[in-house]
Amino acid sequence: MSDFMCFSALENQTTIPGKLVSGRYRQPFDYRVKRSKGTKDFYLTLTLKGSGLFNNGKETCECLENEVTLVTPGTPHFYGTPENTVWEFYWCHFVPKEEWLPLLQLPEAIKGIRKARFDNEKEWLRLTSAFSRLVEYNEETNLFSEKLAVHALEEILLLIAKSVLETQFPMDPRVEKTIQLISEHFSHPYSVAELAAMVNLSASRLAHLFKIQTGESVMEMLNKIRLRQARKLIETTSLPVAEIAEEVGFNHPFYFSRQFAAFYGTSPAVFRKHILHTSNE
Repeated sequence: MSDFMCFSALENQTTIPGKLVSGRYRQPFDYRVKRSKGTKDFYLTLTLKGSGLFNNGKETCECLENEVTLVTPGTPHFYGTPENTVWEFYWCHFVPKEEWLPLLQLPEAIKGIRKARFDNEKEWLRLTSAFSRLVEYNEETNLFSEKLAVHALEEILLLIAKSVLETQFPMDPRVEKTIQLISEHFSHPYSVAELAAMVNLSASRLAHLFKIQTGESVMEMLNKIRLRQARKLIETTSLPVAEIAEEVGFNHPFYFSRQFAAFYGTSPAVFRKHILHTSNE
């Protein structure tokens, strides 16, 4: 067991089932925790600096910077800071909602202990920001702090699941480029053929590849991006609906209103009235 033969922490340390607890630690060499019977909840760590060692009683794995580790319930585990480093990390004990269970399918590093790495700096910053909010909300005692902590945890699990999925099934760079183009220039009257030429594919090949990798057609995603931008303009400006339609790339206000109603369940005009009524209450 290497470093894990001599633990000084309390045996079988556990948390109350259903209780969400979290924190941020900075621990030098010789920091050790021993839970020879595991816990009833999941234990999640996110390494900011240094590294931590995890052992399940038979095998050891290391959690490095930009990595998360998830210990599953009932798994004997022993962890701590190895030599010549200081381990700085976020941690969280939680019992997941049933709908969160698919988000917890990280690759197994050793039996009962799962791990994932973040190489995308933008996604890593999102993850550390969400963990920071989780810890902050958990330290508060106001009416909303518990629910905000739960939402922060859900964001963390979604970001981890997203990263794992993208690592296992990386997106074709030509599809990524297409998404970038329609996201940054959504008002442009793109056709699939035009976009395909810009990423050096035939129109049929781009349409097929895009659908497989995103679950949507190119034009469905472009339409969604335009409608979301239109909603922002309705909420934050006093521009007429016809001008908003043109601003986001719809040539015909009536068609825009029809698409908006199909996506949001109400017309742009009614949506704006609801926003104004809510803000005046």
